[in-house]
Amino acid sequence: MNQNGSLYRINNMLIQPRADLYDRIINKIDREERRIILKRRLIIESFSLVVSFFVFIPLTMKLLADITASGLTQFLSLLFSDFAIVMANIGDYALSLLESAPVLSLSLSLTAMLALVFSLAKLADSYSDFKKIAVN
Repeated sequence: MNQNGSLYRINNMLIQPRADLYDRIINKIDREERRIILKRRLIIESFSLVVSFFVFIPLTMKLLADITASGLTQFLSLLFSDFAIVMANIGDYALSLLESAPVLSLSLSLTAMLALVFSLAKLADSYSDFKKIAVN
């Protein structure tokens, strides 16, 4: 073995890392944490989209059944068959439509549709954030 072998090893151990190494490591840890958080958000928002979709379908079917049962379809068909008579009595016709509308089913169905659209928008927003992080 060489006599200077131990000095060579000591000199190698005294080499300083680059100045930006700490910042690069912290930035990589930060990016991984954000990516994990965004993955969780994507999973939760995908689940909420599926749930709101499966709630929207039965509520819409209930709304259609209530519209048929309330006679609203017959009032709406008057608009196409006797347009001149409907326009002559538009105030009474509008009140008849409002009275026969299934308000509870309509409001529940519209709320489910709003939840569906909101879930879809949040999912798209989270996906675009995730793509930005994945590219960097």
